[in-house]
Amino acid sequence: MSEISRVIIAVASGKGGTGKTTIASHLALAGSMKRAAILVDLDVEAPDSFGYFPAAAPLGPPEAVSVRLPTVDAQRCLGCSHCAKVCRFGALIAIGGVVTIDERTCKGCGRCVASCPAGALIEQDLEVGETRAARSGTLVLLEGRMKVGDIRSTAVIEAAKKRAERSGVALEVRDCPPGTSCPAVHALAGANYLVLVAEPTEFSLHDLGAAIELAMSLHIPAGVILNKDGFGSADVESFCAARRVPVIGRIAFDRKRAQKGVAGMLWQEDQEMMACMDAVLASADTAMRFCVPAEEGGKP
Repeated sequence: MSEISRVIIAVASGKGGTGKTTIASHLALAGSMKRAAILVDLDVEAPDSFGYFPAAAPLGPPEAVSVRLPTVDAQRCLGCSHCAKVCRFGALIAIGGVVTIDERTCKGCGRCVASCPAGALIEQDLEVGETRAARSGTLVLLEGRMKVGDIRSTAVIEAAKKRAERSGVALEVRDCPPGTSCPAVHALAGANYLVLVAEPTEFSLHDLGAAIELAMSLHIPAGVILNKDGFGSADVESFCAARRVPVIGRIAFDRKRAQKGVAGMLWQEDQEMMACMDAVLASADTAMRFCVPAEEGGKP
């Protein structure tokens, strides 16, 4: 890898089901053979990277993730409805001078608290998820998991990123949420390099185009891995060439690989797969030589 002291490689896709978690897990595994590495599952609505490492040993108890939500002090409230007017998420409703807060919608941004003229809004912690860490051999595993029924995925994503930063490892591989929505943007932020996983289908190409546009808007150098090569006939090579994004790896469709994936089994003995992961790490290294490195992590 490059001389950057801390490297962050994000693995993402335009759509789900392309093999993103499979690639992220094997990429982190390959990287851990050469330097201290951590695999961070930021797909917090449905984290599943731990499934590839069933024997991983927990590293301490889970850490709760909380957000600060406002509550109304009825005795101090003026009923002016200013808080409802400044809320950008529609979480506060003022009817007849009575303010109601929808905890499920509130993002905990603090805008209403700061703008209340009477100081009638008081913040309290609400648990929205957790992060947990484990170790499998030389590889550290970390996942963020959103609380069932909650919608504040970005809070859990940011908490997991901060915990990964505290680990101080040299290589961080992020398994990011699919698509190009707000959670994906938060997961990608701060990455040095982006690996986009695509299938050779027209549907996958459509969503890959959106993911490439997102990477460009965030100024993150990117490369594409074509997974399940031979399963479809879409021309991924020409599609990527037109957008000046390199195809940095190809993984042929193989039923034995698919069966192992379904069973949650790693392919570390698959020489073609691991050679592809080494090539991806080399491609990331080359691209990052011309990029500004991510900020240094703090102490664990």
